[in-house]
Amino acid sequence: MNVFECPFSLHARKAPHEWALISPEKKWSYLECEALIEGCASMLKKEGVKAGDPIALLPTTSFPTPLIFFALFRLGAIACPINTYHPLDALPQQLDEFQAPFLLVPDDHSLPKLKQIVIPFSRLLVKGKKRDQVFLNKDALATYLFTSGTSAKPKIACHSLGNHYYSALGSNAYLPIKQGDRYHLSLPLYHIAGIAILFRTFLAGGAVALSDMEVTHTSMIPTQLYRLLREEAISNKPHILLGGATISPSLYHEAVARGLKVHPTYGMTEMSSQITTHFSEGPFSLGHPLPYREIKISPIGEIWVRGKTLFQGYLQEDGSLSLPLNEEGYFLTSDLGTYSPNSGLQIRGRKDRLFISGGENIQPEEIEKLLKSIDGISYAEVVPTPDEEFGFRPTAYIESDGAIEEEKLRSYLSSFLPKFKIPISFFDAASKTRGYKH
Repeated sequence: MNVFECPFSLHARKAPHEWALISPEKKWSYLECEALIEGCASMLKKEGVKAGDPIALLPTTSFPTPLIFFALFRLGAIACPINTYHPLDALPQQLDEFQAPFLLVPDDHSLPKLKQIVIPFSRLLVKGKKRDQVFLNKDALATYLFTSGTSAKPKIACHSLGNHYYSALGSNAYLPIKQGDRYHLSLPLYHIAGIAILFRTFLAGGAVALSDMEVTHTSMIPTQLYRLLREEAISNKPHILLGGATISPSLYHEAVARGLKVHPTYGMTEMSSQITTHFSEGPFSLGHPLPYREIKISPIGEIWVRGKTLFQGYLQEDGSLSLPLNEEGYFLTSDLGTYSPNSGLQIRGRKDRLFISGGENIQPEEIEKLLKSIDGISYAEVVPTPDEEFGFRPTAYIESDGAIEEEKLRSYLSSFLPKFKIPISFFDAASKTRGYKH
């Protein structure tokens, strides 16, 4: 059967008093969470949510967001988390792109005028009647996530419950989580890496920690590790999955020298988070493919991937899914690299212009298109500028009829883009001495 028991149903039966969620103020057992998920699912059903509905939500890394995801999964609905760093003015368009009839929000959240039905989290917090067992269908569509691909317009990647399930099983096979372990929810739930934390931890019967108090596991992007290493003393030393952006070997070796258990990893939204991970000691690499994943290096050095974690496709305007694969069934990542069973995976760069800043994908064309829509600007080029903390930051070169007024440009862009996509500097294109090198 292509199903698995919901982890809250499973652990509420077998280990009802083990902690599932932990915050500095309170702890919730699997039994308590099971009742809340059942109640939440019941309330959503009363509101009219049904199987197959894309349900948007503004996620937090606090209670009760993780439980709302699993309530949606029980109904067969599709969780569509919105990036909370995006301007609220962009919310109506994002909801339309998700084709979402409902929006779930934290209480006291100020929103623009919307045509969707808005439901505050507090309305969903009721306890339901416990069932003996609850099974989830691996084939059911589970999440829609915005992701930056090879085009200027962000795409919406769709994953099934099976994608998330096998992603977690493969990760836990090499970095086990057990009852009593605490995995810090250190990444946002509008990213695939944040959702992966939920599945890894709950399937294993561990606890998701809503703060970094005495945790055993955490996930970080290089920017977070860089900041951690700037601290004079590091008291807690959990296992760290490090990924989401280019990893400097020197950063890795500095962390290891400080006694941290760091596991560099290579992953992407389209493969449900992790693809390869480095678990052994020795020279730096991004490791080897985890179970349920395959990689292949093409003749030109591009990394190809496939497996049970491969997403279902990109959402199209007509509601269908498009899955771009080559004739061998591989997804072409546009990342360039080398791989050997001995030395592991190494990344050499990108085929396209996408770059990563502080763990966030930036497609220069998206910013350039907005700049060129401004009267008087005839040319715009956005390039990555190296940054010690963020890896890269965007810088813009423009041709304009008048003087460059940086604050006006930033103000205009902030109506459409999150802060991390706003260029740190604007220069006259005539002063540009070099462009972005592919």
